[in-house]
Amino acid sequence: MTRVRLLAAYLLLLTAACSADPPVKPSQAARTPQASIAQETGPGRYTHVLDPCALLTAERSEQLVPFALGAYSGPACVWRPSAPSLPAASAYELVVSFHLATDITRARAYLQDPPADLWWAAGRTKTRDPATNSFPGVGDESVVYDLGPSSTVLGYRLSNVVIIVRYGRFREGKPAQDDPRQRDDARKAALWVAEAVARSAPTVADPSDGRFAAAPYACSLVKDGKPLSATSCDHGDVTVRHAAAWGGKSGIAVAKAMFAHYRSKPFKMVNGLGDEAFQKKDTIWVRVSNLVVTVRGSKADAATVIDRLPS
Repeated sequence: MTRVRLLAAYLLLLTAACSADPPVKPSQAARTPQASIAQETGPGRYTHVLDPCALLTAERSEQLVPFALGAYSGPACVWRPSAPSLPAASAYELVVSFHLATDITRARAYLQDPPADLWWAAGRTKTRDPATNSFPGVGDESVVYDLGPSSTVLGYRLSNVVIIVRYGRFREGKPAQDDPRQRDDARKAALWVAEAVARSAPTVADPSDGRFAAAPYACSLVKDGKPLSATSCDHGDVTVRHAAAWGGKSGIAVAKAMFAHYRSKPFKMVNGLGDEAFQKKDTIWVRVSNLVVTVRGSKADAATVIDRLPS
């Protein structure tokens, strides 16, 4: 009984907080006037896939999914309630995924006519009312799909990136009627994600600490990779380790010490990769400034990964 009462109290507070939250306004960076969409062409602004699980703060994910717990699922991030006793009426699920196209034209085609075998495209139908087929102010253009009465899918484009947001009931078939909060919160999630995507990357406070302010998303370094975590992709085939300043040493000095720690015999030095590199069995270790990258594969595979590091 105590747990149920605490849960009920939490939900009341959460409802009050959500109702008091000011309306989300689309940022200028996340939208393009509709008149200019048809003329927009070119390669686009984005060159790397972003980490889907890093685009919502814990506070924001909790507003959308009570007791939210985020986890990778293929190329997407899924937030589900971690409290098993949560009432069905309060159990929501949020899924965010990305598609990075080579240019804006291909991104637009992917959004408007996606391959039928995609997880969010199978069985899709555009909403029946043409006036609700999109969310004005979300991205450069957007499309709303119905995946049954308990789930809303919002796809939208930011330059050459297509972002898919699915929001709805965590338990199937509850309820059968439309849910106003479901549609409103799908839009809220989309705007928050767009805001995070448009935000500039962190910069290094002291250049002597190295080139990287944080570890890049590992799956941004490979094509069509599936994340094991933010710093490990494709079952550990690619991992990244970031070194920050510590103990009076610069980030580069810490990375060198880390690199030396992992380098133990038998190993073979590899030339022409990063600042220094070696190979142990089928894995190549590369240090680039204050970042240590491991690639399971050939020297050519490692070179491709290193070339994809953000500048």
